[in-house]
Amino acid sequence: MGRALEISAMGSARPPAEAAIAAVVAREADGFDAVWWADHLLHWFPLGIWTPDLVPQAASAPNPHTWMDPVPLIAAAAAVTSTVRLGIGVTDLVRRNPASLAQTALTLDHVTGGRFLLGVGTGEDLNLTPYGMSNPLPLRRLEEGLEVMRLLMTDPGPVDYDGDVFRLEGAFMGLRPLGDVPPPIWVAAHRPRGMALAGRLADGWFPLATDAPGYAAMLAQVRTAQRAAGRPDEAVTAGAYCRVVVADDSAEARRIVLDSLLMRFIALTRPSEAFEAVGAAHPLGAGAFGLTSFAPTRVGREEAIRLAAAVPDEVLLGTVIHGTPDDVAGQVVALHAAGAEHVQLTNMTPLADPTRAAASEALLRDAVAAIRARAEQPGPGV
Repeated sequence: MGRALEISAMGSARPPAEAAIAAVVAREADGFDAVWWADHLLHWFPLGIWTPDLVPQAASAPNPHTWMDPVPLIAAAAAVTSTVRLGIGVTDLVRRNPASLAQTALTLDHVTGGRFLLGVGTGEDLNLTPYGMSNPLPLRRLEEGLEVMRLLMTDPGPVDYDGDVFRLEGAFMGLRPLGDVPPPIWVAAHRPRGMALAGRLADGWFPLATDAPGYAAMLAQVRTAQRAAGRPDEAVTAGAYCRVVVADDSAEARRIVLDSLLMRFIALTRPSEAFEAVGAAHPLGAGAFGLTSFAPTRVGREEAIRLAAAVPDEVLLGTVIHGTPDDVAGQVVALHAAGAEHVQLTNMTPLADPTRAAASEALLRDAVAAIRARAEQPGPGV
């Protein structure tokens, strides 16, 4: 299985800031290896469905599109923690120019005492189009952006770069890494070209994952590109972003997922291949990959309800690892056996059923304990 399994969690990016920072302190106390923050402007949910009759959270929250910037949150969390690593998982190189992002990464490298992790991807339409930003060459932008950041963080300058998207001429980054190497850059990628890019240029690969065989097949593409680039076996950490719904009973966890309107919108972010595998078309259209193309601000209430209803139960259930703590542990350990070295467990239970928020956190801790025990004791099929 390679490296020992690292387990991380998602950080809160919603007010109040004091509670978000306190949650990081609790994650460190619980033994998590890292906490990652999403970098969003909008959420996946159309405002038209954000009413108490459809979404219980709407009774206390005015809208779902409430996100704090992860950069100051990480800086604040660094001041009250000492061991847990702190990352952005993930941002894009449209809203954040690679030169500016390199400076941010190096700054957080110093502020966190070398604990910062930077995750980047091609970008999501919901964070770009409503704000007048375009991304015509997403993979090329990502590739060049990675190269630009590497140059600026490793070369004292002057640095020149002449790309299709980015250009540097006599550029300097006088700020140097805290240690011997710059903070690691992880790439979120799910399609062949993006996974090959991760293998060639990234320090970590960070896809959404629930299915061990599918994960192993994707990881093989990353490793093939990594070896072709002449990089050592340990150059790229194999990560996995895992959404989790946990309950005392497996059937109850399944019901929580199936009854959640919000989880159906999360399922719309899956690629068309996931729908085609169960004989269905993607509700967003042929060939759609909702993770990069879905824009909730374009969708009214009636259409939103129709889109959610069009998600097959099999696709919805495949979006999230669900079950008892032991069920969750089994699926995560299977991902570890398939090559995953770092898994982020994002507790979606409060989103699906807010009445279970506190109970699910206790169950998640049980799942983490079970994962650690089982991952350290390889047996048949592990």
